[in-house]
Amino acid sequence: MSDDRRGAYRRNAFTFGAVETGAGEIGCLVWDVTETGALIEIEQAVDLPERLRVRLAPETAPHEASVAWQNGKRAGIAFSG
Repeated sequence: MSDDRRGAYRRNAFTFGAVETGAGEIGCLVWDVTETGALIEIEQAVDLPERLRVRLAPETAPHEASVAWQNGKRAGIAFSG
């Protein structure tokens, strides 16, 4: 039985992106992406704010998102709207 609770198909991304917070920008590695969110790993182990913007690749526009969970440098984010 699968423990996958996303409810949406995920695809491996493995790209470099960035998280935009009120305090600045933090580089991240995007592990996988679904229609509803993504799994990211940030460069520094800092507590992410509840709401943020994330770019899934350098050339893409940022997505409004919220942090669903965070464990050290890894976080699951949910896209807003």
